[in-house]
Amino acid sequence: MGLDYDEAVFAVVELIPSGKVLAYGDIAELLGIGGARQVGKAMGRGDSNATWWRVIRSNGTLPSDLQPLAESHWEAEGTPRTPTRVRMNVARWEPTDAEHTRIDGIAELLPMPNRHPRMI
Repeated sequence: MGLDYDEAVFAVVELIPSGKVLAYGDIAELLGIGGARQVGKAMGRGDSNATWWRVIRSNGTLPSDLQPLAESHWEAEGTPRTPTRVRMNVARWEPTDAEHTRIDGIAELLPMPNRHPRMI
């Protein structure tokens, strides 16, 4: 049984703890394939029940139409931020070794043989 890219992206998103975030490119690096744009496209096609506000730009923002919607989630979760952006240096999720093992298991289900090793 394999996963398509969108499913793999959302499997990683489910692991991000409350109050933490990852950049689009972080998810691509963890999966070992794709890039920020591919993850962004997957997020745009995804399930509205997903914790989408935990996946943001590397500068700590979201597109202007999503930013106001995310702010109430960030407030409720205590996500570290300034008035205009998430503080990536504090809020970026650093998976544990066990979580990296789970993410590696997700990546192994992707049908793409030319994945690169995770970078973060």
